[in-house]
Amino acid sequence: MNHRRRQRARHHESAERTHGDQVRGPRLTHPLVPQGEHELLTSGEAVAEFAAHARSMGVLAFDTEFIGEESFRPRICLVQVATAERVALIDPLQGVDPRPMYEVTADPTVLTLVHAGEQDIGAVRDSIGRSIEHVVDTQIAVSMIGLPWPSSLGTTLERFTGLRLEKAHTFSEWDLRPLTSSQLHYAADDVRYLPMAWEGIRQALQSRDRLKWAMQESAAQLAGDLEFDPDRQMRRASRGEPLRPAATTLLRELVLLRRALAQEMDQPQRVVVPDIALMELVRRKPESAEAVRDIRFMPRGVATSYGDRIAACVRSARELPPTRDEHAKLLEDPTVRASIDAQWLALQAKCLAEDLAPNLICSRSEFTDWCARRTAADLRKKRGEVTAPVDPPFAANDWRMGAAGQWLQAFVEGHDELRLRWDPQVGAIRLIP
Repeated sequence: MNHRRRQRARHHESAERTHGDQVRGPRLTHPLVPQGEHELLTSGEAVAEFAAHARSMGVLAFDTEFIGEESFRPRICLVQVATAERVALIDPLQGVDPRPMYEVTADPTVLTLVHAGEQDIGAVRDSIGRSIEHVVDTQIAVSMIGLPWPSSLGTTLERFTGLRLEKAHTFSEWDLRPLTSSQLHYAADDVRYLPMAWEGIRQALQSRDRLKWAMQESAAQLAGDLEFDPDRQMRRASRGEPLRPAATTLLRELVLLRRALAQEMDQPQRVVVPDIALMELVRRKPESAEAVRDIRFMPRGVATSYGDRIAACVRSARELPPTRDEHAKLLEDPTVRASIDAQWLALQAKCLAEDLAPNLICSRSEFTDWCARRTAADLRKKRGEVTAPVDPPFAANDWRMGAAGQWLQAFVEGHDELRLRWDPQVGAIRLIP
């Protein structure tokens, strides 16, 4: 039993001991909250019938419970679906095929509601081979109307329904059978109240003309990468810290090798080689299997079985041309860094004053890259060199351009300003017109 499994077992036991015999209070009475008990769909006919019902309703709340730390792709243990009238659970580990419900989520006539749904929608894509386009992630949506990014489902439901859900089974042993009544109740409530919450979220978005933003961003984030993106893994492993060119090249090769090993072992990538071990490999550059086994935080089994391949990867990376960041030297200038820091703080304040989560607009590394390109272009102009215009911070068809990009570009060019005040009634900063 690995560390994560032991943690799950402890959480599961604690939740059952504390909440297993708990008497459930009355549900919220609302036209969008199903009042009946959840249905356990145990046959293909039952799943097909509920799928037809969901299509007739036009809005479907969707969630899954999965184990993500023991296989390359998460193992789906339970599927939860709800409309304004009914809540149902599908147990694929008991041989019930959830794909008819997956097909409903891909139906363009049905709006699918999820919360933090990247893994859930990813399972659907893997199963049916299609993207889910008519979907809204309420975690994304609420970050456009004043909640932080990311906000939990519990926080979202409390804000828009007034209900505080018990979250004892967040990290439970969902692959054990039979599932307990406490687990089933928890799973059903994860979707039961989402249609009601979405109605309040939708109205708030529409009142600020941001509904299209939420739909566009949800579709983009949940579309999934058709191809593996090593750059994203590299940023996560290095925590956005700048690396020297040779180190960047080595990190990329190791990230690619880690993915290949994870697929072979059917294990999550960061279980095969944790990010912290990945960066130790970059720092120490072991060129033998013995040296790999000496790397801190490296799982012993992986070092023993694959040390030769890891060492060979390190050696081969030395022969590759280093990945150079054209702005690395520029960013070593403390004056430039201070200037970028100031502009970043201004963007954050602007977003917060308009109830937009700043880190949904862009990451610090993306912002730094754009500022560095602008600074480099300004320096070339001062030297009299011919310089092509720097692209705007966001694409013209990206909602971010209207939300913050146009202002940001004008602000850094000295054509706009930022005036703020503190509103003690709501406890937030606001723009001064």
